[in-house]
Amino acid sequence: MLLELHIQNIAIIDDLHLTFPEGFIVLTGETGTGKSILVDALGLLIGERFSAEQIRTGSTEGVVEGIFSTANNDELLGILARLDLLGDDPEELVIRRTLPLSGRHRVRINESAVSLSTLKNIGKFLVDIHGQHDTQSLFQSGTQLNLLDFSGNLLDDRKNFQNTYHAAKKLQQDISIFEKQTRELKEEADRLQHEREEIESAAIQPDEDTLLERERQIIAQAHTLTQLSNELYLILYEDDSSILSQAGHVDYLLQRLHNIDSCFSDTAELLLGATAQLKELVERVRDYRAQLDTNPNRLEHVESRLDLLNKIKKRYGGSILSAGNHLEKITNALDGLTSSEDKKKELQRALDDLQMQRNTQGERLSSQRKKTAENLDKRVNDEMNDLHMKHATFNVFVERKDEEALNETGQDSVQFLFSGSAGEPLRALSDVISGGELSRVTLCIKTVLAREDQIPILVFDEIDTGIGGAVAERVGKKLKALGQRHQVFCVTHLPQIASLGDAHFSVRKVVKQKREITQVVQLEKQARINEIARMLGGMKITPAVKKTAKEMLEVK
Repeated sequence: MLLELHIQNIAIIDDLHLTFPEGFIVLTGETGTGKSILVDALGLLIGERFSAEQIRTGSTEGVVEGIFSTANNDELLGILARLDLLGDDPEELVIRRTLPLSGRHRVRINESAVSLSTLKNIGKFLVDIHGQHDTQSLFQSGTQLNLLDFSGNLLDDRKNFQNTYHAAKKLQQDISIFEKQTRELKEEADRLQHEREEIESAAIQPDEDTLLERERQIIAQAHTLTQLSNELYLILYEDDSSILSQAGHVDYLLQRLHNIDSCFSDTAELLLGATAQLKELVERVRDYRAQLDTNPNRLEHVESRLDLLNKIKKRYGGSILSAGNHLEKITNALDGLTSSEDKKKELQRALDDLQMQRNTQGERLSSQRKKTAENLDKRVNDEMNDLHMKHATFNVFVERKDEEALNETGQDSVQFLFSGSAGEPLRALSDVISGGELSRVTLCIKTVLAREDQIPILVFDEIDTGIGGAVAERVGKKLKALGQRHQVFCVTHLPQIASLGDAHFSVRKVVKQKREITQVVQLEKQARINEIARMLGGMKITPAVKKTAKEMLEVK
């Protein structure tokens, strides 16, 4: 619901701050006082078009701000959460629209700057304005379909259809991608086969290039390495004065020390360990020296092998690992090509199943919609008859769409048809209905759908056009009933409607600093009696008129 409305420098409003209660709220006042400006301001808060002519003369910008309660509006709260637009209080929504005389206007939701399209998307979950406006949600085919589905409690069935529809569409896209990839793969098959054979024939081992590079370096320095290993072997073992030959003399000396001083008792074990390690070192040097006696043709083989590996690496990613990954990739692709027909058949069978399920769900939804349409026709026509629209006819036309036009809402197009007079053919609602008729037809539909309709705020601008007397009272009672489930605003000239409001605001013009401005006051008790009396009696308000006004307010 709308908690507060703040308007600055719009039309003849200079600075207006209003708070609103729940229920059925009436706005009254003489023609030209600015009642419709309030409706227009609310429209600006939900993304309706702005004109620079709406800015108050002498001002450089106008501002409209609304504070809304979002309690129990789970769908709106979910959208705000997804857009990261929840404020400090998640049950309160602040919308501010700044409208400069020139330049771009600015929109903020809970202090976050947003685009006008975002405001429109959020606004449609907040407010529905009905009256003589050029953009009426009731004219939109999407709205009409939604109202029909609301009426028949078909939203779960529609959601199931929607899920199947999107699953089938996604699978169809997957099949198209698979077919495209298969065609491209067939065109590339010869090249990929050549690449696979080239990599496989190379029989590359892990880290082979690193090992061969080391081997090439060793072969290139074989002479130096042989000299060094020979010299080391002599020092360790072959010379008469080698380190190992000296180990026996060391053992003799340590034994003599031990005979004199027992602190050398463990030296034999130490020497034994050192001697064993020296022998191991000698064996490693001997083996290393032996393997240096390589085949003189080995360097040529290593160079040739490295050249092949470098070519493979250069072609397939720069390393042996990347070449191996490429081989795995093209092998999988070529193997997949072999089984592509089976895969395509499998995907097509799954698509056929989904499309069959979608069609079954669509047929069921369509059948339910046609039954719901008949019920909605009767209920709305009964409501219109109650408003003395006796010769008017309302009809919900459900038509099967072409296969090409199928979308996530189902296989049906829905159109609200209307005839305002006996003998006139039914035509699209937007083509034949007048502003006053539209408001009353909308009221009838909203009355029928009050339980299902999720939009919390309904605005009826001059719904009383062309009616009076008992019909006006019926209209007022319907609005009051709607006010039990929605916050309902009604701009009216009829006392029969105004007297039934849960809250009553008077809109008037006053002169301030030699300029006319709009003033809005919530009426209580005697002030409300006086306003109803004005609406009843015009310029001359007699005690009898006041008495009638009081009685109207008492019996509501």
